[in-house]
Amino acid sequence: MSLRTRLIIAFLLISVLPLGAVTGYGYYSSRQAMQRAVEAEAGATAAQLGRRMELVTDDLERRMEKIWDVRRARAEGAPEAPAPPDPTDTAAGTTAVAGLLGDAAAWLDRLELVPVAKAAEAATGTVVVSPVPAPRPPRGPQPPHAASVTGRPAPPAGVPAPPEPPAPPAPPTPIVIDLNAVIAEATKNDPDAQAGAAMAKRLLDHLQIDLNPALSAGIQGTAEGLRRGAEELARIAEERQKARADERRIVTDRKGGHLGFRVMRDGEEVGRVNARLNLNRVMGTVLSLSRREQGEIPFAVDAEQKLYTPQSGDRATLETLDLTGAAPRTADAAWIVVTRDDPSGVTFGIARPIGASLAEIRRAAIRNLGLGLFVIVIALAGVVPLSTHMTRNLSTLTEGANRIASGDLHARVPVRSRDEFGQLAEAFNRMTGDLESHQKMLVEQERLQRELELCRQIQNEMLPHESLRLGLTEVKGVSIPAREVGGDFFNYFMLPDGQMALLVGDVSGKGVSAALLMANIQATLRARLPLEHDLAALVDAVDREIERNTPRGVYLTLFVGILDPRQQTLRYVNAGHNPQFVRRPSGQLERLKGTGMPVGLFAGHGYEERVVQLGDGDLLFFYTDGMVETENETGEMFSTERLEALITASSDERVEDTLARIEQTVRAFRGAAEPFDDATMMALRLSGRERPTTT
Repeated sequence: MSLRTRLIIAFLLISVLPLGAVTGYGYYSSRQAMQRAVEAEAGATAAQLGRRMELVTDDLERRMEKIWDVRRARAEGAPEAPAPPDPTDTAAGTTAVAGLLGDAAAWLDRLELVPVAKAAEAATGTVVVSPVPAPRPPRGPQPPHAASVTGRPAPPAGVPAPPEPPAPPAPPTPIVIDLNAVIAEATKNDPDAQAGAAMAKRLLDHLQIDLNPALSAGIQGTAEGLRRGAEELARIAEERQKARADERRIVTDRKGGHLGFRVMRDGEEVGRVNARLNLNRVMGTVLSLSRREQGEIPFAVDAEQKLYTPQSGDRATLETLDLTGAAPRTADAAWIVVTRDDPSGVTFGIARPIGASLAEIRRAAIRNLGLGLFVIVIALAGVVPLSTHMTRNLSTLTEGANRIASGDLHARVPVRSRDEFGQLAEAFNRMTGDLESHQKMLVEQERLQRELELCRQIQNEMLPHESLRLGLTEVKGVSIPAREVGGDFFNYFMLPDGQMALLVGDVSGKGVSAALLMANIQATLRARLPLEHDLAALVDAVDREIERNTPRGVYLTLFVGILDPRQQTLRYVNAGHNPQFVRRPSGQLERLKGTGMPVGLFAGHGYEERVVQLGDGDLLFFYTDGMVETENETGEMFSTERLEALITASSDERVEDTLARIEQTVRAFRGAAEPFDDATMMALRLSGRERPTTT
């Protein structure tokens, strides 16, 4: 996939996905906010329905108390009360009670007034509700053979009959009223009344008048007015309840469609009023007062799960919704249903349609999404040319890199801008120039490396490769080379007078300069030793010459020795070199210490020539500092002590074997570490007085 395609895809991902997420979140949050607002308003309306039901119950309670007071006054013969009706005249009692109920009679199906029998209370201490007694025939004169009827003998003639025992007091007679019949009788002559319509209208007017102004304002006003009205209504109802708490004489038991009123006097129950509500009329009255401005449907569900609605057409809609439970919820995608349980056992609820509002929110979200996509398309129209420009610059850089890879170090790319791509093009051109310079340097270094290798080969050829024998006396040297050209050297050769010259030196530094000085010193000594018998004077002359003809700071350590095989003596000068060793056959190790300063370091100080007496079996061992300063992988040096131990253990072995053993030990000690200096050594074993031969 090209960079241009990846840029376009990345742009779409970082723009379209966040836009879709923001749009979805906005739609979800708007929907949730709308649902919460609708639930709060519907909950307040459902609570108002419960308060209306409470007002209906309170109104019935007041009327029941009034009915009981009037009935009691008539029974006690109060002067302001009309004459009590005949207890057997049920129609007269029904008419009187219905008249006291007034318009509230339409809310009831049946009403029963039950006094409590005081005698039964006194006898048993319990409250007795007297049943409705059977009608008794009127009392008259007894027939002559009444004894057969009563079971007692008739008194003799002329003897007055004993008085009859007093009859027990008749239990109070309850009044049972069928209010449906009363309403039918009251509305049958009303031409405007169709199935109780006029009575329902009067009841509705009565309830509206009875409600306080705060409730009316809450029903007909805005949602804020509804809430304020509910608060005012609750406050007024609480004050009314507190005002009647001390003198309340009616205790109401509410269970679904049944109301039980216990009439209390001085803390004792004196009677009961049992009423059965006509829930169709009551719910119709309560639910019809709810506003329907936004398509709300008020409803009620009684204890038997019967549904009540103000309009018959609303029932089919509500039956499709889930109306169970009391918590606010979304019944489906288009409705919000809120319910409240009333103490009467009825559940009031409000169902509000929200489909249109949700559709509007969806349309707004789609419009916002479309606008965002339109902006993205416009931005994409600008991104495509920009990505093309970027990829064109990258293509130019890629082409230049390919030219460099093919070996064209003169390749350059044009700088078309001052942005990051322009800076990259400038860096590319600088890199190309640097590569060209480095290529030239590499070529030069390779040439120098070849020359150094040639110098090393020449330096190696200047060293003796064969051992020198003088009778049984043998001398041999070896050099362990490092990578660079160094300044170590050793040499041995015969002088015209039959003596043997022995040379070991180490020029300071490395490289070509050290190799050239080493070659120069070796050639000078080889030329002057046959002519100069005094070794101290010879070394002093070389010291002064090097100081004059070499740069400052260039010097060398030098050991020059002349072996006289006849006298078995060694004359030597040690100019700042390491102490060389003489191993006696007894194993004793002697050191040939320095007799002057390094050559060329501080000229003019002079040197001392010394003589050491040798014998058969003595081993002379010469070396440079590269031997004892060899380091292993941990940085530890080989040290002079290890070298002395190896020399001491040489015994009577041949010099080749001694050198090979020491070289192998040094290489094993060094391991994988790279040598940084040449390690040079030379060994001579003295034995016999034969003429010299070279092998």
